Amino acid sequence: WTRRSLGLNLFGKHINTKSGQWTEYLSGIGSNSDSFYEYLIKHYLLFPDDSDFWLMFVIVYSGVWENNRLGDWYADIDMNHGLDGHVRQVFESLMAFYPGMQVLLGELTPSAKTLNSFFLVREFLGLLPERFNFVHWKTESGGDIHPLRPELLESCYFLHLATIGLQGSDCGPCSKTDSNHRTSTWLWAADFALQAVSKLAWTPCGFATVKKVGPTTTGMIDGDFVKINSDVQAEQKRLKIKHHDEMPSFFLSETIKYLYLTFDAEDNLLHTDSERDWIFTTEAHPIHHVPKVAIPDGPSSTASQTTDIND
Repeated sequence: WTRRSLGLNLFGKHINTKSGQWTEYLSGIGSNSDSFYEYLIKHYLLFPDDSDFWLMFVIVYSGVWENNRLGDWYADIDMNHGLDGHVRQVFESLMAFYPGMQVLLGELTPSAKTLNSFFLVREFLGLLPERFNFVHWKTESGGDIHPLRPELLESCYFLHLATIGLQGSDCGPCSKTDSNHRTSTWLWAADFALQAVSKLAWTPCGFATVKKVGPTTTGMIDGDFVKINSDVQAEQKRLKIKHHDEMPSFFLSETIKYLYLTFDAEDNLLHTDSERDWIFTTEAHPIHHVPKVAIPDGPSSTASQTTDIND
């Protein structure tokens, strides 16, 4: 924290832990940085007595807003020179967590605008690539794979929960016919993602990282392709879909979980629990704040005067 750039309140991506010197001055919200921002705000939400984390987050968030933001996108910049130095105008799939984090702050308008921009890439390519140049509107060299990452769907999930019924209809893709549930436009985006992953990443023994996403391969999916009864293998062959022989563990622990929760907005315990506010770790593990209660003075008193209510 003390080694941030004091004028811009930015952080690099790598630091020498022995000397304290920055070894990479590139600053952004994507790879090698994303969890730092996320855990500042989530630590405060889980441990509100640690008010320093809120103050640090506000300063960091303001630094990103004032320096990294280019319209609805976020660029990697030099931590000491900002937009006056080296600027890398590349969207990384890991950046897609940021709109979901903004929902925790109530920043729904900038969150929705940024996530809409990210979804434009998904609409163009069918699946989100690892790296995409949003100025030249093409994937970066070596960044045209889709490893089933959760971040885009994570933010979609949070915006869906935050905007249910505001602009949606009564007939969303998972609305119950016997309920008053109202959908949101984000639910339709999640529905398309579910169909695309089910067809483009499917293999006989699981789901796999997709090679070479592009406008003429994965981007050529249409209404017929997402039909439930379509021949997946035949369509993959037609679109020349290729896979890496791997299914990342985060696909099961995060990607599928966020999709499931998006379509279970009415009944899931995490959404209906009136006693706890649940927070997800960066690996999508749900945890919640546990308030402390005072221990009355007496023979059994110890030096600690508080305890967790679950102890």
